[in-house]
Amino acid sequence: MPSRNYVLRGAAPQHASLRVLVIPHAGAGASSGLAFAEHAAAEWLVATARLPGRESRIRESVPELPGLVADVVATVRSLPGTAPLIVVGVCSGAVIGLEAVRELQRDGSGHVVGLVVVSQWAVTEKPDPGRRLLRDTDDTDQVLDILQEFGGVPESLSANEEMLKLVLPGIVADIRAVEDYSSDPDPLLACPLLTVFGDEDHLCPEERTADWSLFSENTRTAWVPGGHMLLTENPAVVVDALAGNLDQFA
Repeated sequence: MPSRNYVLRGAAPQHASLRVLVIPHAGAGASSGLAFAEHAAAEWLVATARLPGRESRIRESVPELPGLVADVVATVRSLPGTAPLIVVGVCSGAVIGLEAVRELQRDGSGHVVGLVVVSQWAVTEKPDPGRRLLRDTDDTDQVLDILQEFGGVPESLSANEEMLKLVLPGIVADIRAVEDYSSDPDPLLACPLLTVFGDEDHLCPEERTADWSLFSENTRTAWVPGGHMLLTENPAVVVDALAGNLDQFA
């Protein structure tokens, strides 16, 4: 697999003590993980997934969830190095990460020793059957209104019509892939699970996130300062949450 499917930062693969794969939020490219990598320990190798439909893969169509999962599984298998791997899924990327880790644990590949879920409510929560779906409309105003339920888009972006036209299709395609997703805890993760939430994130209060504890026999939760867009607005606290809980993945 060509390296354009991910971006690497940090330690050389042969010297890294830990590999981290970041699966970013809806519409985000591999550049969204660069700030995370800047705050990471020098001995970590940080890879950020570049999914179809963005950056150098802009000409590729964004597939449904099984296709996104398969893309991440292939990326994991192609990552250089042999150090233990922790997958960090952010918002919609957490859904992709959960299913990718499940697939990898089925065949024992990838050296995945942990999953970190950031800013994503527990997927046991079934979507409201009466909720408006992005797949049912292409009207920009309606799309932006529906996206508010998923955290919305930055005001600076929604006010920039030219940039919005460029970025919005990728955001919508990613959300469409996960908007009606829910899952039972089984099959349980064979690895530990760490969940990270902002203490000002109204989309991920404790009552919507507690069920993540059902997905692994080894779970922890870290509450950190910030809102929903932690990877974008405060990546250092995400790194600190992982670094502060590395003993969980030993």
